[in-house]
This record gives sequence, structure tokens and C-alpha cells, in this order.
Amino acid sequence: MTERDPAPVSTKTPNRRPVRKSGAMAAIPRSGPGLLAKGALTAAVALVNSMMPGAARAQSAQPAASGASSSIPKLPEVEVTGTEEGYRAEALSSPKYTGSLLTTPQSAEVITPQVREDEADTSLRDSLRNVSGISIGAGEGSYQGDNFSIRGFNARSDIFVDGMRDFGDYFRDPFNTENIEVLKGPSSTEFGRGSTGGAVNLVTKTPELQGFTAGSTEYGSDNTHRGTLDIDQPIPGLAGSAFRLNLMGDQSDVTDRNDVDYNRWGVAPSLAFGIDTPTRIILSYFHQEEHDSPDYGIPWVNDRPVPAPRNTFYGFTDDYFRANDNIGTIMIEHDFNDNLTLHEQLRLAKYYRSLRVTQGQAPPEYASDDTADQVGVDGVDYYTPKTPLDDIEAQRVEIDGVSTERDVDEDINLQWKASAGPFDNKVVAGFEYVDQSADPRRIEPSWTGVPSTSLLHPDQGEGFSGFGATSILVNGTVDTYSGYLVDILKFGKQWTLIAGLRYDSVASLYDESLPPATNFTANNARPSWRGALVYQPAPNGSIYFAAGTSFHPNVQQVSLDNESTLPENFKDLPVGENIDLELGTKWDLFKEKLSVSTALFWDEQTNPATEDADDDLLYVLNGKERVVGIEIGAAGRITDDWQVLASLTYNRGVVTASSVPDLVGNPILNDPKCTFSLWTTYDLPWKLVIGAGVDGVGARAGSETPDTATGLIMEAPGYVLVSAMVKYQINSHVDIQLNATNLLDQAYYDGVHPGHVVPGEGRTFYISTNFKF
Repeated sequence: MTERDPAPVSTKTPNRRPVRKSGAMAAIPRSGPGLLAKGALTAAVALVNSMMPGAARAQSAQPAASGASSSIPKLPEVEVTGTEEGYRAEALSSPKYTGSLLTTPQSAEVITPQVREDEADTSLRDSLRNVSGISIGAGEGSYQGDNFSIRGFNARSDIFVDGMRDFGDYFRDPFNTENIEVLKGPSSTEFGRGSTGGAVNLVTKTPELQGFTAGSTEYGSDNTHRGTLDIDQPIPGLAGSAFRLNLMGDQSDVTDRNDVDYNRWGVAPSLAFGIDTPTRIILSYFHQEEHDSPDYGIPWVNDRPVPAPRNTFYGFTDDYFRANDNIGTIMIEHDFNDNLTLHEQLRLAKYYRSLRVTQGQAPPEYASDDTADQVGVDGVDYYTPKTPLDDIEAQRVEIDGVSTERDVDEDINLQWKASAGPFDNKVVAGFEYVDQSADPRRIEPSWTGVPSTSLLHPDQGEGFSGFGATSILVNGTVDTYSGYLVDILKFGKQWTLIAGLRYDSVASLYDESLPPATNFTANNARPSWRGALVYQPAPNGSIYFAAGTSFHPNVQQVSLDNESTLPENFKDLPVGENIDLELGTKWDLFKEKLSVSTALFWDEQTNPATEDADDDLLYVLNGKERVVGIEIGAAGRITDDWQVLASLTYNRGVVTASSVPDLVGNPILNDPKCTFSLWTTYDLPWKLVIGAGVDGVGARAGSETPDTATGLIMEAPGYVLVSAMVKYQINSHVDIQLNATNLLDQAYYDGVHPGHVVPGEGRTFYISTNFKF
């Protein structure tokens, strides 16, 4: 069901997916004529409202089949189908894990549809705020859309859909998402190169045999108008087959951020054959378009956010970001018997984006001006130059680009299970081939005629008048060949040993056709491994120790990037290598209705992309960064009426080695020492549910190199936000709810980048209706 689509009334009924779900889909990745977001929204809302009175009652959900049984007693069943009830999930979707979250030796959190509905989430970013250890980044020149860090390491390239990398740069809407899985620590064995701090995997919706119509409408004080529709229908006369269609239209502004708005629409059909049979096929297609006026925030002034009102906008009225994303997938599974399964998944994807946005920036001569006394503004110390801020003209830096990214991903594996005496063994062995390409074209940095504006009082109604010629024209490709093996060995009732090995061979091509023309090829090949030992002192608890590695070929990112400044020996860029150690414990309490966990972790990256001492927009690939910390989490029911989702992470991330001496000992970029999240709801009599939440993020560094003028590092202050919800159940199929975000109207900074910092949204109210028939 959709992120807002409740099961009848209490939505406590488990939402079950077909047996052995692994992913979805297929279709040719080609979009039809685009519709305007507003028109799609109107159509979606009209369709939702028109279908409500005559919709049919859904059939009861059919439980998924279990895996093969064994004569040996087991603590948790190895084969878990990923069902969830309320805020607590039982398993991860990938067969490369043990099946049960209780015995998965890695910090992992699952954001379920019920959580997203109760919080009125409308984006991946909204949902990820429930996960401590994640901090939001801001848009960049080469990257737009979702950008965040996990445990202090950037994870913008570590977003996956059904286990395959989602290559596009866009703002992901969860209208076609079942669960959002967040795994922390290196996960290269499961997902391939990258995944330094962790990975985010979106599990898509697939057809079911129950048949239902569900959806939501939402209106907000920030001018939100949103509608979703989820139709699932078994195919008459074709046993085990079903069709599912998800639709979305969304239009919204941002409270207290002038001239910022987002408009998108999406459609996601899928078709399944052989549900609950030995041979299963799922075809699906995903299309999302957006036309936004994105937020590139406000400038830094002497390493602090400029003391301007949070609605201050430095861009032009016609700034834009457009994206057109198409993903088609086919998934085939066949059970030869109860112990041997073949899984194949093929994906074709095409992503288009174009943009011209504006970043406000203090002029260089201002940054090096003499400083006077400190003054306090909103609890932050600012260094005020001799020149009054009112007299400063801010530069407008244009960030532009047009690019089409393509992705072909083929993954095939065998899953084998066997039992002998006290031993249960599960082996997953497979091969993956990924071909990625990009052809970015940019004018930056050759823009001329772009007017400056006042630093404190920018002209917010001005149209763009600059011009320039194309200065960057790149074609880049990356081919990755991978083989992997994961062995999960359980011996006796209490011990499980997990070993994984993956080998990735990465071939990169970079071709810049404009002067200075550049062409190179490079090859990087590395193994990644992961090992863990799990001990269960009781059937409802586990203690584990895990270690793993990952690597990130920096040359691969250059090949697909559109930056103009490259080192002379760029084909010899060092490979980023990572290692993670984790010691943790997990317990299912209150008759296994509440899952709690805690973990100690140590993550280290060699050859990270650290900030250049002479230019905070360029990076040096050497040295080491280390993050050490502790995590605590809880998800589920304390009582039948009281649900909770909570997490807290406290860590310290620092640069431990660098060729730039000034960097050593400094905090790493966008890594707050403390992050926490709490969301809880309580079912009252009178068909009422009330909820409240609190999210906290500590101070974050926007740079790693101290400013020579101030001696400071760019830093955005921490914040705490409060949210609330009340829901009324009209009948067994329809409810209405009111949400408030940033209830105390806290002024805070959300996204952080060395070039700018983005103020967060002010207090906002949403009213929504959710239905399922």
C-alpha cells in the first residue's frame, strides 16, 4: 500500500508481499509526452475522489508462504518474507541477509508505510529524518536531488531500488515505495562499490492477489496539493497474476522560503505472473517528472550563515531544475525445489536533468577583510568585518547543466539451502554487470552579465539576464563486472557465522571534447569482504560482532561527473578504501512486538575526498577519516495502543591523516556529533490516534579547512524540531489526519554545503485523507 494508504481502520493488519520478493519490474525506459505537474495533480485528486464512493471492499491479505522446513529446531526462521506490522519490520528484502532483522549483524532500520503515513511524509528526505546518523546535504554543481551523509560519509551515490543502484539525480517521491531500508556501515558485499557509511534501499510495491483501491489527498499551509492512487487487481482467468498501478501528483512551496517550489508527478505500473508458484515474474515501469525552483540557500559569511532572514532568496525568479526519470525492470525467480532458487533481475534506466540555479556568495575580498568583535545572532557567533554587512554586494554564482544518464544493470544469482545435523547453511552466489553513462554539458564557469545583489537585502523579484557559451562537454562511461558469494551458516540453536566476498572490476572512460580536450581510460579492481558472528543467548535476542570493507574508485565518479577542474594525473586517482567494525545486540521485547538495538561502531576511510586548502570547492584525494560512535534504536509497540520509532547516534568523525596538515584533527564534513529522532503514536478511544515527534541534529561542519582570516571552520548550528499529529477514523476504510511540522517554528539550517547553507522550513500544517477499499 502507499505511504499514506492505511489498511482498514487501525492499519494494524500486516501488509504482506509475495513470497521471496526481491525486486520488481520491467518495461522499456521511455517516457511519453510530459504532463504538467499541476494538471497531473488535479487529475489524480479527481480520480481519487471519484472512486471513493463506489470502491469495492478489499479481500483479506493472503499470508506469504514460508521457506522450507527443517527437522532441526531453529530460533528464528531463516526464510522471512519481509512482512511488517505498524512501525516494526521483521526482515530485510535482500536474500543476501539472514532474513530476520534480529539476527542481521549490522545496524539496520526500516521505515514502514505506517510510519510514513502517520508523519505525512512526501519525500525520501522526510522519511530519512527518522534515522539517526543521517544528516542532510545541500544541492551541488554536479549533483542535485537527494543528497545526504550516513555516519559522516556522503551517500548520494548509495541509493538503491530493489537492490540495484538508482543512478539518477532527482528528488525521490515514495508513492511507489513499500519499505525504506537503511543499512549502516560498508555494504559492498551486498550492493557493490561505494556504500562507505551505509546504503539506502527502496523496496518497491508489487502486485498482490487481494485486490484493493487505496490512496490519499493532502493539502498544506505551504501550498501543498497532493494526491496518490494505488490500484491492485488480480487478472481474471489467469491464476497467480495481478496488475498494480500507482499514481502521484504533488505541488508545494516551502514555508518561509521565498521563490522556492516543487512540482512533480509520477506513474508506476507493474504486472506479476506466478504469485505463490515456483516460477514468478514481475514486470514494472517507473516514471517521475519534476519541474522545480530549488533551494540553494544563503551564503556563508566568515564561516557562519549570513545573518539574513530565513526567507531571503538570492536566486532569480526563473531559476529551474527539471528531471525526467524512467526505470524499467524485469525480475524472474524460479524454485527448482525447496532448497534451490534462481533469481534474475534486469534493469534499464534513463535519467534526464537540466538546471540553471543561483548560489549567493560573499565576494572574495570580503572573506579576507579584517575582523572586529564577535556578535551573537540566533545563538551563533559571527565575525563582523569593518565593512558593514549592508554595504556588501553578494555575487550570484550560476550553476547550470544538461545531462542524460543511462544505466543497464543485470544481476543473476543462485540461492541454495541445505541442512545436515546441527547445521543449516544458506549460500547466495551470483554475478552482476552494470553499465553507466553520462553526457553532461555546462556553461559554468563562463557566465557573464550576471548581476550582483545586496548581501542582506537581495533583489528577490529579478529575472535572469546573464549569458555564456558552453565550456564543458563530457561523455563518461563506467562498466562494472562483479562476482559475489555470501554464506550464512547456522550451527546449533545459538550460533550463526556469516561470510561474504565480492570482487568488482571497474572500467572508466572520460572524454572532454572542448578545450582543453581530455581523454582517458582507467581500470580499478578490488575485493570487498564482510564477516560476522552472531550469538543468541535467548530466542528473542542476539549479540554480534561484524567487520567489513568497501571501496570507491574515485576515477569512476570523475568519469560520470561534470566538473571542469581535474588533476593532471586524474587517471591515477587513488581508490577510496573503507573498513568497518561493529559490536551490537538486538532484542525483541513485549512478546516480540518491540525491537530494540544498540551498537558500537568504528569506521575508517582511506583516500577520502577531503577539502582543498586553497579552494573549498575542490577536493584532495588522500589521507584518512575516522568515525567512532554508538547507536541506540527501538521500533514497535510498547502496548497494543502505543507505538514508537526512536533512534539516537552519538559519534565523533575527524580527519586523522592528510597531506594538508591543517586538516588533521578537524571534524569531517556534515557529520554532527549527535543526532536523534523520536516518533510515537497512541490509539485513544473515540476512533482517535494522536502522535508526536522530536528530531535533533547537532552542529555540522560545512568545511574541513580553517579560514585563514577567522581561524574558524564553516559551521551550521544544531537544532531540535517538534512535530505532532492527530488522526480520526471516519469508518473502516477512510480516515482524516492533521499534521504539524516544526511546531515551535524553530529557525534552523537544514542542508549544508561548502558553498552555501539552506534554511529549514518554518511551521507548516497539513490535512490529509487516507482511504483503502
